[in-house]
Amino acid sequence: MYQPSNFIPTDLTINSWDDLKPYFDTLINCDAADSEALSELIVHYSEALSVFHEQNAWSYINMSRETDNQEYLKRHELFATKISPELEKAGNNIEKKIVNHAAFSGLPEERFGQLKKKLRRELELFREENVELSAEISKLSTKYDQLTGGLTVTLDGEEMPMPKASVRLQSSDRSKRKEAWLAMGEKRYAIKDDADKIYSDMLKLRVQTAKNAGYENFRDFAHDRLQRFDYSPQDAVDFQDSIQTYIVPLATKVAESHRDKLGLEADDYRPWDVSGEPVGQQALQPFKTGAELLEHAIKIFGDIHPQFGENLKAMQTANLFDLESRKGKAPGGYNYGLETTGMPFIFMNAAGTHRDVVTMCHEGGHAMHTFLTNDESMIHYRDTPSEMAETASMSMELMTAERWDQFYNKKDHIRARREHLEGIITFFPWCATVDAFQHWVYLNPNHTVEERDDYFDSLNKRFSTGLVNWEGYDHFRRNGWQRQLHIFGMPFYYVEYGIAQLGALQVYRLFKQNPEAALAGYIKGLSLGSSKPLPEVWEAMGIKFDFSADTLKELVQFVQQELEELQD
Repeated sequence: MYQPSNFIPTDLTINSWDDLKPYFDTLINCDAADSEALSELIVHYSEALSVFHEQNAWSYINMSRETDNQEYLKRHELFATKISPELEKAGNNIEKKIVNHAAFSGLPEERFGQLKKKLRRELELFREENVELSAEISKLSTKYDQLTGGLTVTLDGEEMPMPKASVRLQSSDRSKRKEAWLAMGEKRYAIKDDADKIYSDMLKLRVQTAKNAGYENFRDFAHDRLQRFDYSPQDAVDFQDSIQTYIVPLATKVAESHRDKLGLEADDYRPWDVSGEPVGQQALQPFKTGAELLEHAIKIFGDIHPQFGENLKAMQTANLFDLESRKGKAPGGYNYGLETTGMPFIFMNAAGTHRDVVTMCHEGGHAMHTFLTNDESMIHYRDTPSEMAETASMSMELMTAERWDQFYNKKDHIRARREHLEGIITFFPWCATVDAFQHWVYLNPNHTVEERDDYFDSLNKRFSTGLVNWEGYDHFRRNGWQRQLHIFGMPFYYVEYGIAQLGALQVYRLFKQNPEAALAGYIKGLSLGSSKPLPEVWEAMGIKFDFSADTLKELVQFVQQELEELQD
């Protein structure tokens, strides 16, 4: 692991911008006389950022673990609305000093080429008037987390958070599925107006942010801000079209097969049925507690590579997991890298389902990424683009799948692997829906709430199988976009999942052919962080950065072949 210098204490307590300001002032005022001094300035700047980002991470982690804790909420808001804006302005001055330094262009391309692109892009996009707008957007994002984190439903006399209630959707008892689905749908719909208001306010602020930076629309601004150097917005649109052409027909076959297993007529496949089990078959029950989930995950990761298992053990020792669902906890799951600790925190809402096993392996893949980049001195290279970060996590899902017998008997293991591969197929259309929805929203920012719901519903028709009968519940379907937290808090962070899934399928195909070579490539690629362009990182992994229609078609055929081999 990289050992920082003594420029800034890694355990510095940050309670206000004044605690960080002296270090940033030193960087702004330092006399970097030559390229060696400039390189030192870059590293010291990275260290100052790392100290901030670690404590900022904890402010978010604690808030998301207890969304009703006012102390945690206030500290998160302190970082988001007071400290971050000042750091952003000071950081801009330091980055100008670095980029405008006479020696900057001459720094070795092998080491600094990606940093040059990153810093120049950040300077191009920075506008001081956007700092306050970002803080306002962050407040709204926290408001959405609080709104959704507090949702509970009461089933059979028990009040429970939504992730736990969603387990009922897998029941073989159709009446129980319907009861749970309706309770959850009604609870989500009850906050529709509040969520619409939050999103509309976010939309206005984001549109203004893009205009301030000289962009015609927020979509193109977001694309550049996400530093997507290796593909264009049009490439993303083409990817949506390819998913419609090559994936939707296969997803329809998966849904037809499921409907037939449930013994339902063509017009009687309802929204509460899509996750249900046939009569006589229970949902997969891989574990009962978060501790059990973690115990099996450590064993599986250690079997893949001994160091992977040791990494999870180190996190366990440091109490860097919060796995089980509970009231007041924000929805979703994440792996949050801790920049000075060199390890991440994994957050989940486990409720004893197979989906939780997949999530644990997914977030564990992100965690391995954090460990494999922790000897990098520059935070700019430890922070990897989402397309690569999600390749790391999705590849781990697939590589661990053959070892899920830690959770299951032979028959259920085969079933779990089939459900996982079928889930990959059915995910692609949702990925395209979320991405296409955001393209439209930000290219047509003057739309009404009703027009927004109308457009989302048109995407449901475009990318869905068309098999589900929503009669009587169209309003729930039209409002379905509100359950995707990325749309609110991480705009345009979603197409990466689709791109990364193609990378992960390539890694898995290689893993089946030559496990040692695949693992070596996986470790090599992850260790590069973002120090190289995405195509070069994927090449190091032994795969191609290509999400064209031909590649999608080829990998879909591979998945179909895998499914054929996994017969009960």
